[in-house]
Amino acid sequence: MTAEDESDERRRRHCQRYHEAVLDLMTDEDVVEGAFDAALRSITETAAEIVGATRVSVWLFDDGGDRLRCVDRYDDRTDDHTGGTELVSADYPAYFEALRTHRSISAGDARTDPRTRELTADYLEPTGVESLLDATLRSEGDVIGVVCHEQVGRTREWTETEIQFAGDVADVVHRALRNHRSAEQRRELEFRRSLLEAQQEAMPDGVLVVGDGGELHTWNTRFRDLWNLSADGLEPPRGDAVLDRIRDRVTDPAAFVRRIEHLTENPAETSHDELAVDDGRVFELYSTPVRSDAGTQYGRLWLVRDITERRERQDELELKNRTIDEAPIGITLSDATQPDNPLVYANDQFERLTGYPREEILGRNCRFLQGERTATEPVDDLRAAIDAERSNTVELRNYRKDESEFWNRVTVAPVADENGDVTNYVGFQQDVTERKEATRQLRVLHRVLRHNLANQMSIIRGTAEQLAERSGGDTEAAAETIVEEADQLLGLTDKHRSIVRLLSERPTPEPIALEPLCRRPCRSVRTDYPHADVTLAGDPNATVVGIPTLETAVHELLVNGVVHGDRTSPSVELRVERRPETVHLRIVDDGPGLPEEEQRIITGDGTVEPLYHGLGMGLWLVHWIVSLSRGTIDIEETGPDGTTIRIELPRADE
Repeated sequence: MTAEDESDERRRRHCQRYHEAVLDLMTDEDVVEGAFDAALRSITETAAEIVGATRVSVWLFDDGGDRLRCVDRYDDRTDDHTGGTELVSADYPAYFEALRTHRSISAGDARTDPRTRELTADYLEPTGVESLLDATLRSEGDVIGVVCHEQVGRTREWTETEIQFAGDVADVVHRALRNHRSAEQRRELEFRRSLLEAQQEAMPDGVLVVGDGGELHTWNTRFRDLWNLSADGLEPPRGDAVLDRIRDRVTDPAAFVRRIEHLTENPAETSHDELAVDDGRVFELYSTPVRSDAGTQYGRLWLVRDITERRERQDELELKNRTIDEAPIGITLSDATQPDNPLVYANDQFERLTGYPREEILGRNCRFLQGERTATEPVDDLRAAIDAERSNTVELRNYRKDESEFWNRVTVAPVADENGDVTNYVGFQQDVTERKEATRQLRVLHRVLRHNLANQMSIIRGTAEQLAERSGGDTEAAAETIVEEADQLLGLTDKHRSIVRLLSERPTPEPIALEPLCRRPCRSVRTDYPHADVTLAGDPNATVVGIPTLETAVHELLVNGVVHGDRTSPSVELRVERRPETVHLRIVDDGPGLPEEEQRIITGDGTVEPLYHGLGMGLWLVHWIVSLSRGTIDIEETGPDGTTIRIELPRADE
């Protein structure tokens, strides 16, 4: 045999060996079953042995294609498998480009080959690699990885047969990876199917799935039990046959048939109905189409739930709720098991009482009704009772949604469960503003009138005695005193009548043009007190909400600023400031300041004492006019340089 014949024979044996090795790998159990890690070990070991390479490794691209990661590297010298090394595209652009554009890279001298020399400093020299034979893994035309054959310690030229073998090995790796991913998908599908079956059986509802063609896909045990169906009762596997059996057990079969026909004609529609069963039970029947993400309809899902007990409880509860809702007092229920004891129920009267709609009530602690002038004592008493889990009743100043004040008689009582643990608090709210204020004001008026009338009548009587005993110039002076005291008494009586009228009639606030309401009292005070400087500042072109006597309150405050000043020419200014939702009226004087008792009277926090002069009655009248106008009044500033009183009124022209 010639040398050439011997060479051909060696190549033939090599090719046969390569083919047999590739065939063995293609039929390897780990490759076929998709046991990827084990398959890689077999592949790299076989490739190293067949090609005679020092090391064989498998690398995979990340999803972005910018990074290669070694998933298995076999070293024939140590018989070890390692992995984890990464190469980044930005560091080796020529090498990554070669992988994308070549089926294989055969580099006899890898350190000088333009496709691989970028790897020299970071990879080839540290690992002693002289020659590389890379074959890329491709899926649908995209490079997804590479099988790398490395020769350490010497260079070598890779033969065409070796290059072909490397490509075949890459195909085997691709098949193992594809089978691995398919196996993972099968396992995932099997897991999802098992999970779905487990969830379906664990559901408290009956489940039935009917295909788009009427075939019966699946059901659970609960569905069979609800309708008293045997396993045979779901045969033949036709959904319409099952629905026919259901139809025969409802109290209104015709309505049920109409509903099924409607859903058949409208397959994309969702249905939610209640069914009365002939044995007295009530079922909730929910049906919805089963679609893919693309909108393809596969069938219909039916869920059945026995709501008989719930419906009975609901009917009983609705009766109780109607009773509570129609109660003449506000009733609330809070959840003591939640942080901050939020309200979970409020009846209609509570909504009417506070002006808040139910959606702004539920989920909040009842303290949202408190405001700036809510006293701390009753709030603390209520909190102490709740902390001690006992009942309590208090009266406190609360605020409606429109910020108007009202006196609220609040009773809270704990509600315990069967174990004696407090789970809720029931609250009862009653508007006692009229009773509380009427009682309070009548007592005030009674004391004031009783004392002032007696006191001023004593002055009148004493002056009359002087007139009887004296003569001359003193007679004129005594007569003037009588007139002055009589005028004060009449003025006090007029204010008394006005307050009583307000408290008894409680007129309804209505829109009032602000401009004449401000100009008329300013003009009147200028006429009555020509020595005073009375001015109107700001823009009064607005409409406010108030009662008809609101102008009287403005006039009263202007007069007080003039007559109680200590200057020869007192100055009083009415400033108007329009805001988005309110109007501020400020009465600013340059007098000696407002005494503390008068401050408490005007803000509604004090009473007119028996020994106090008649000014308190006028301020009390002002307080009530503003309050009934759904406004507020405050002392912004008072002292030896003057006083600023602010009235805030809601706008009606927003």
